[in-house]
Amino acid sequence: MNRPKYLFLVCPDPQLIKSHVDERMAASGQQDWEVKTFWGDDDDPLPAAFWTDLTIKSLFPQPKALIVRRAHTLKADQLDKLDSGVKGLSSDVFPIFCLEGQWKGKKPPVPATLSRRSFFKKAKKEGWIWESQGLDQRSLGEFIRNWAARTGINFEPGVDRALSMALPTDAVAVRLELDKLELAAGDEKVIRKEHVELVAPVGEMEFFDLMDALGKRGAEAAVWKRVLSDHLKKSQDKMLFNLIGYLASQARMYWMLQSGEESKVKAHPYVKKLKTGVAKRLGRQGIARMIDLALDSEMSVKTGARHHEEVLDILVAGLINLFQPKPQGSRY
Repeated sequence: MNRPKYLFLVCPDPQLIKSHVDERMAASGQQDWEVKTFWGDDDDPLPAAFWTDLTIKSLFPQPKALIVRRAHTLKADQLDKLDSGVKGLSSDVFPIFCLEGQWKGKKPPVPATLSRRSFFKKAKKEGWIWESQGLDQRSLGEFIRNWAARTGINFEPGVDRALSMALPTDAVAVRLELDKLELAAGDEKVIRKEHVELVAPVGEMEFFDLMDALGKRGAEAAVWKRVLSDHLKKSQDKMLFNLIGYLASQARMYWMLQSGEESKVKAHPYVKKLKTGVAKRLGRQGIARMIDLALDSEMSVKTGARHHEEVLDILVAGLINLFQPKPQGSRY
């Protein structure tokens, strides 16, 4: 068996976890994995189906990877069952437990209730634990180089270093930016110095992603999830005013592109091409509505007419209605 019996991944970044899971699956020698994902913080985190796959050997086995996300939230009774359940693991079952708590300093955030269990102690002894605090400036360079190797991308001299300085340290946001750069590189598969301008400033990264999602059908759930997540972080006021400022700057860009003033827009030609399509679809009336939404939101907060949580919800709902593709003949 060219893999650990089971595995613990200790990392707060879900994209890095996903990448590491993919690497482990590829390195295992198995090609036909059936991947099943469970969530430690669900109301029913480890249902009967999980225990069946973990402990009961099938007559016609197919290799199964049982991914337990947010496993650091599992309760003591579930850990007790896992402690005994993994002892008789079949070779065609590969449990992977993802501990996604935030690091404090350099100490891995392993709950005490887990660290005392025998199966975690064995994993520590056997080296079945992968730990990462997430991306930083040092590891970001390696992340970019690994991505380039997988995709066949080359860099002009110094561009990889420039990207490591320009990109954020959130792996999901990095992948979004790298996907954008891969498109810009075209058939030549070369990322040049001017392409670095395509990277959205770190402070605007979440808004670039948000604006992209707004215009896609079926994106409503993802957009609202982002807003609700921000509510939980209790940073609504900061996000709201940053979003209003970003909307205002985007509206100005759309208006100039709609009015044939492309030469006045200070952006990479590739960005202009993407934004021009959005500007034409919105039209002047849609762009004006975008400005109205931003101004109404700012006024509501500054006058105390509404709490910023409510304003943020109303603003995002208005933007979804504005950016979703409309049937011909409909009005904003």
